[in-house]
Amino acid sequence: MTTAILTRPDTSIALTAETYSKAGLNVFQAPCFTIKTNDTVQPQWLQTPAEIWVILSVHGLKHALIIAPELAPTKETSVIAIGPAVEKAWKKHFDHDITSHPLMNSEGVVELLKQAKPSSVKILTTGDGRDVIKSHCMQHCISYAQLNTYQRIPLSIDHQALLELYQKKSNDEVVLTATSSGILKQFMSLLSTELHSTVLSQPLVVGAQRIADLAQELGFINIHLAASPSDEAMCEVTKTLGLKP
Repeated sequence: MTTAILTRPDTSIALTAETYSKAGLNVFQAPCFTIKTNDTVQPQWLQTPAEIWVILSVHGLKHALIIAPELAPTKETSVIAIGPAVEKAWKKHFDHDITSHPLMNSEGVVELLKQAKPSSVKILTTGDGRDVIKSHCMQHCISYAQLNTYQRIPLSIDHQALLELYQKKSNDEVVLTATSSGILKQFMSLLSTELHSTVLSQPLVVGAQRIADLAQELGFINIHLAASPSDEAMCEVTKTLGLKP
């Protein structure tokens, strides 16, 4: 049976593992980040008005509401989500329209901003992300406020257990999964020299082309691209790898 190595943050990895298990896959949980509320962000910062809110992750929304429980958009506020998971989380808290682009990435958000032509944008996210949206706003003189509502805290991984998993004498596939460039970089930085070379030679499933490009730069040779970084899309591709004759 195929074993999927899951690398999502430890705060969300249990739900991911459930999706893969229900699909008939073994799972090896290897989170390399935990998520913590960014205590340096003040509630009044989040209350600053903006024509459009952009929510770049479920964590971004969740921790914004921890910091400012009364946070809510005005009737005139437009809200953009990075993808369906954020839309779903938003609708649990607000009876307010939210939209997303089929690309489910920063480029998709920029396309929606081009259509809306706002004068101000507020983004809920974390630090160390991509600057695609920020660059667009700066180039088009759009007032831009980025609120890093959470922090990613690095974790260690079980090197010995991972090594044993890859070295197990079996015809079953062991597939690494990565839903962001940051996760993939962090995971690879934690590996010993022996494990590093082993991982590079084995299958990798990623959730976006930019992650696939990074993987190629890192030296992966067996890269598979899912339709999106959602658990369902990643799981679908991972499962097909185990069906190879």
